[in-house]
Amino acid sequence: MECKDILSCFEEINAYCSGEPTGYVLIVNTENYTSFHDILIRLQTDATKDCVLVSEHCLENCLPNNIDDIIEIIKQDGQYVLAGLSQAVMLEGANALSALVKKLLELPIRGHAVVLLEHAQSYLRQAVAADLRENRKMVLVSADTSPLPRILLVKKASDCIGYKPKGSIKKLLSYLETLTDDTLARHPEISVVTSFGKTIFGNAVYSVNEYGGVYLSLVKAYPEIASGTMEAYGTEEQWRNLAASMERDRSFSSVLDAAFGKSDQLTNKLPYEYQMGDSYRLWLLWLGLKIFSVKDNRYLALAVSHSESSGELESHIYMDLLDVDLSNPDFSLYFAERKLLIDAMPENLICTDRYCSLVGKYEKNAVYYLADLTEKEEQEFLRCFSTYSYTEDEIRKAVAAFPSLSLYLKPFAFSEANLKLPEKDSALRAVFTDYFANYKLQKILNRVFPEHLSKVIEFSEEQPYTKLLPRSSFISKMPRKNTQLYFLDALGVEFLAFIQAKCEEYGMVAEIAVGRCEIPSITVNNKEFYQTFPNDIYKVDDLDELKHHSQVIDYQKCKEPVHLFRELEIIDSTLRHIQSGLVQNHYERAVIVSDHGASRLAVIYEHEDNSPIKLDEKAEHSGRCCPCEENPQIPYAAYENGFAVLANYERFKGGRKANVEVHGGATLEEVMVPVITLTKKPDSIEFCFVPPVIELKGKEVATLTLFSNIPLRHPRLFVNSIPHDGVFVEDKKHISFSLPELKRSKRDCFADVYDGDKKMVTDLPFSVQRNVGKDNINL
Repeated sequence: MECKDILSCFEEINAYCSGEPTGYVLIVNTENYTSFHDILIRLQTDATKDCVLVSEHCLENCLPNNIDDIIEIIKQDGQYVLAGLSQAVMLEGANALSALVKKLLELPIRGHAVVLLEHAQSYLRQAVAADLRENRKMVLVSADTSPLPRILLVKKASDCIGYKPKGSIKKLLSYLETLTDDTLARHPEISVVTSFGKTIFGNAVYSVNEYGGVYLSLVKAYPEIASGTMEAYGTEEQWRNLAASMERDRSFSSVLDAAFGKSDQLTNKLPYEYQMGDSYRLWLLWLGLKIFSVKDNRYLALAVSHSESSGELESHIYMDLLDVDLSNPDFSLYFAERKLLIDAMPENLICTDRYCSLVGKYEKNAVYYLADLTEKEEQEFLRCFSTYSYTEDEIRKAVAAFPSLSLYLKPFAFSEANLKLPEKDSALRAVFTDYFANYKLQKILNRVFPEHLSKVIEFSEEQPYTKLLPRSSFISKMPRKNTQLYFLDALGVEFLAFIQAKCEEYGMVAEIAVGRCEIPSITVNNKEFYQTFPNDIYKVDDLDELKHHSQVIDYQKCKEPVHLFRELEIIDSTLRHIQSGLVQNHYERAVIVSDHGASRLAVIYEHEDNSPIKLDEKAEHSGRCCPCEENPQIPYAAYENGFAVLANYERFKGGRKANVEVHGGATLEEVMVPVITLTKKPDSIEFCFVPPVIELKGKEVATLTLFSNIPLRHPRLFVNSIPHDGVFVEDKKHISFSLPELKRSKRDCFADVYDGDKKMVTDLPFSVQRNVGKDNINL
């Protein structure tokens, strides 16, 4: 019989139970869990009926294989309700459920027994179709058909993340007997702890699966994990550790916050975690970047998106720039962000070697993919410069990723402020400026330009360095009190632009004077400053040692000028040492002095001199000078202090080839030396005119003297938009300006002060006054 609702169902149940025993059970079936639950609850509250639940008659950790024994209970006199049969038998399969229905229909009993089934309607209808008389033995309750739950077999309760599993098959049956549609909607999958495997339930009506790992449990429990991950992202152990953390913190974002702070700042934590080297924390951080994505570093976002495990991320950080074309509008951003990331991370030599081995596919453009992150990249960068041709603009664009090299290549302007020359030779300042700009360019390109070589040959005969003041003329005038002298062996004037820039960065004022050393340019001839500062010299040998005795950098083995980076590091370290001394008031000023410079181009030129002079193979100074009793009259060589000294890029025959750089000769880079006085930059920079009034006398040109408490390199004055170059008076803090256009008195005049192209002060006041009253007319 079919019933449209539970009320009708109970009318049938009451009629069956109140009548005389029929000798058969009344089967009540519903396809709906809520209906089943409501019927069972109502029958359980009926004190006249003895309710038998299959789950209560099963052993704790066994399958329900005692069904026949349970059915025997309801065959006795009395009124019984039996529930849970169909749930238990459905674990066996459809055939078992069909057999159960047949057995119940044929079961003889003495009293009354109501058997509640669920999801057995199709089997009951088959029985009715075979024998219409069976219809009187059943009640089919109409209702929406509930879907069957899925059953997951787990070995231990800890495998279940975010919820508590059923502890045994017995507890599973009990749960199924009380299931409702609402409960099913919230938990469509039921986990049960059991030692049984999936094969035992191979024919089950339910969908039964074994536990597939902690990852699947995480996915089911936490939407964050489900939306942004794959199981392959972690090992079983990693997922299990995460599961334990999430049990405590309840969400993945909370786990990240507990481990690293705010989850939106994970990018900043990455370099530190690589430094610490904890593989689980690195994995957790990478997983966070995967799930929440990277919003503050587009290059890292690219590397994270390409990585399929935390172990791959570092490689992608190193390598993924190689997949970005130089024409990509985001290339510069990717490059800068990659550099910051790798610079903060521990050096990975394997990734670096691989990157440098593959970057060559871009040929000459490979230089734009390299940065000053490792010695390997520096060497590859310089190898490209040695291999391909570049315009000057291309070179300067490429070296932008190498800040120290970029500062080194900046031109240093020789001016009246730093290079004293006879007036008739003043044009040499511009010549020297161009010479060293070209010298530095050739040094990093590892080649000698023909036009530069011609200039060197020309200078080898003209010997323009003789026009310079000797270094001793500056040293002898240095104040000794509260002064620390730093002797940088082999420091040439090629580094002056770099030194100026670093001094400005470190808050120091640099007063530079350029002179010449004694010929030949060897240390033994150039130590007169020891007499002026006998006890206050801090000697730095690192530059000279690098040029002559490096065990790592040797031109015969490594042609690229990679030593240049180490030279700049040595100089920078010395400047920071000086800065520390000035800040701590160990002295008021520091003076950097050099004995001589050095030439890289004389090394890479690799030509021997054709003169008859031949050196012993153990001779020093790499063939740049040779002891001679008399002047050998070689046009391209000087003769000084008993030495024939080459002024071109050749070397005398015999002797050892230079390792890195060479000195002893008379090229400008070997002979010109700096004397640099360093002081702390004043807290405030002051400018004023002394006096602030120009007194016009007769036909004399108006002259104005500017005082600056810091030395200026290229002082200029703009008055009424007219530029005027200054001339230093006595020291580098007083500058005289000639203003021939000022011929009449004027009270309120103003000037703008520049150092080169940099404006230092605006509208500095002065006035003009003529002694003759009748001419006191404003301009």
